[in-house]
Amino acid sequence: METITTYKGLDFKPVYECPYASAYYNAALRMMLCVAKEEYIPIEEFKTIFLKMSDMLDEFPAKHLVFDKRKLGTFHQPSMEWYFSVWKPQVKLKGLDSHYKLLPDADWFAKAVAAGKNDIYERYGTAFLDGISINYMDTLEEVIEELLSSVE
Repeated sequence: METITTYKGLDFKPVYECPYASAYYNAALRMMLCVAKEEYIPIEEFKTIFLKMSDMLDEFPAKHLVFDKRKLGTFHQPSMEWYFSVWKPQVKLKGLDSHYKLLPDADWFAKAVAAGKNDIYERYGTAFLDGISINYMDTLEEVIEELLSSVE
């Protein structure tokens, strides 16, 4: 794996790679970055990726996760439901409670995410997300700037 980027002197260390995603870590920002590499991630692979990231939190403590979905061309509701209702509450217990999403530049994808979230909220309520922040941004640089401004 190669380092994804250096931005304003911040290096992102590669920590995991599979055919569907790459993960990076920045200790200064306490941030994990997961970048989708394919248009579709099968649900079992999706779960494996994020369970691996859960395990890595012991070695790479993170408060923030950026999930870069810009490469995705398929919205998969069962994956999103597991990610929201099972995975996010679990990693919150490890201190990962700030989530940023970078969505594909496709209006239909954003609408599918909104509809999917509504379905999850109807099914589970919203209490499982207490103490978890979820933000949608356009670029990784925008997320980093927000995180840098919150520490200054």
